[in-house]
Amino acid sequence: MTSPPIEIRRLTPADAALYREIRLEALRTSPEAFASAFETESVHPVEWFAQRLEGGVVIIGAFRQGQLVGIVGFVQGHGPKQQHKGALVSMYVRPTARRAGVGHRLVEAALDLAAQSVELVQLGVTAGNEPAYRLYMSLGFVEYGVERHALKIDGRYFDEILMAKDLPCPRST
Repeated sequence: MTSPPIEIRRLTPADAALYREIRLEALRTSPEAFASAFETESVHPVEWFAQRLEGGVVIIGAFRQGQLVGIVGFVQGHGPKQQHKGALVSMYVRPTARRAGVGHRLVEAALDLAAQSVELVQLGVTAGNEPAYRLYMSLGFVEYGVERHALKIDGRYFDEILMAKDLPCPRST
């Protein structure tokens, strides 16, 4: 039996309610994976999330049968000294969609987008998150450092593994 097809596309303000739902789920169920907190973002209305989708962070979503099952963000560096690089942020795949290639497809889509404008993509993954670490390694990211005590949650510290991937020179516009 084949799985339903996955549609990968950029989220728009019209997707704000779906984005809010999955983002809050991610923050609630995996607090160690995100710098933001559920308590911080859950107070914001759908309109706040719609504005976020119009801002500088591009959010790519994975849809299965109309349901948003995964997200990843891409943000390009600002200013002349940092615009050559970008970062993958806010990666999350719902448990029901894991181990089905959704994360791989999301990161590939983000890298395709990044390749249009940057030479280097960076990310951070919580130490101990082996599935995510293996995913990033399989897509060509290499570890270049560790930020000790990157997050502190309820008195417990979490380190973040810093990873990067060089991209071909961006296309001229």
